[in-house]
Amino acid sequence: MRVDPGKKFGGRECPSCAVEVEINNNRCPICGYEFSHPSPRQKYMKIWGAIIMLIIFGLLVLRIF
Repeated sequence: MRVDPGKKFGGRECPSCAVEVEINNNRCPICGYEFSHPSPRQKYMKIWGAIIMLIIFGLLVLRIF
């Protein structure tokens, strides 16, 4: 998939210096803070966490818990 380098994708705030950094940049141009990429394990754990929370919520709604 090709990404147009000139297209604006929005921004996010740098946690170090509070400057607005474009989404497609992984480093803050002011302070050099590097935004981390989640590892495959972190993505996997996030999915399982969501599934577990949905199960608990379902049990609470049904008052089985």
